[in-house]
Amino acid sequence: MRTRLRQRQLRHLTDGRLWRFWLTGWVGLAALAFANGTLRAMVYQDLVGETAARQIATGVLLVVIGIYVTVLHHRRPLPDTPTALAVGAAWAAMTLAFEFGVGHYVLGTPWQTLLADYDLTQGRLWVLVPIATLLAPALVRSQQQR
Repeated sequence: MRTRLRQRQLRHLTDGRLWRFWLTGWVGLAALAFANGTLRAMVYQDLVGETAARQIATGVLLVVIGIYVTVLHHRRPLPDTPTALAVGAAWAAMTLAFEFGVGHYVLGTPWQTLLADYDLTQGRLWVLVPIATLLAPALVRSQQQR
C-alpha cells in the first residue's frame, strides 16, 4: 500500500503537463507582483510614505497570491501535498532568483539595498512574500480538500 502511494506521488512530481502549467503560472504571479509594486509607487506611496506603502503593498500581494493560487488550483488541481510543496519551493526559488538576479545584475541595485527589504526590525515585511509563495500551493490545496 505504501509503495503504491509513493509511486503515485512520484508520478505527480514528474508529470510534465502539471509542471508546465504551474511553472508557467509563476509568470502570472510575477506580473501581478509587478503591477502591485507599480500601483504602490504611482498611487499611494507619496500619500502614506515609503514604509507604510511597502507594508500595504505586501499585504495586498499576500491576498493576491492566495486568490491567484486558488484560481490556478481550480484549473489544474495539485494532486497531493508533496507536489504542492514542490511547486511552492520552485516558485519561491524563481521569485528570489528573479528578485536578486535582476535587481543586482540587471538593475545594479546593491546587495545591501536588496536585503533591506527583508529587515523586519525596520518594518519591512517583504520576507512574507517568498514565504507565502512557498506555502500557498499547499495551503490552498489543503483548504480545497476539506
